[in-house]
Amino acid sequence: MRTAEQAIHDSLWELLSARLSERVYESRPETGAEYPLADFGDFETEYIGTKDGNLSKVSVSLNIWDTEENRKNVSDLCGEVLNEAMAISDSYGFRVSPVINHSGIKITQDRTGTSPIWRGTVKLVFDIL
Repeated sequence: MRTAEQAIHDSLWELLSARLSERVYESRPETGAEYPLADFGDFETEYIGTKDGNLSKVSVSLNIWDTEENRKNVSDLCGEVLNEAMAISDSYGFRVSPVINHSGIKITQDRTGTSPIWRGTVKLVFDIL
């Protein structure tokens, strides 16, 4: 049986794979990977006790990477992923309610390598009911 966090992970993996094919990774791949690509950042699960049981909130960061010439592609992919993720209502048997006012996109340029690349970070928050 999956945890709520794993269910969200698996749903997002499917969503990203539909857009990026084989270029989805658990963490940033070694050099030489083909762009654009996506990887997973941190997951955080908070639990809220109620008289009827537990509710949880799952937060996740996804990264979309592309070359210096393709900033628009990063922006477009981030927007599409955010919009599709906000439509998730069920994830492997968990009822999911996206929290749009705590979700968002951040675009930065990563200059740590030999040539700059664009990084879009999509922060997603889901209430698990």
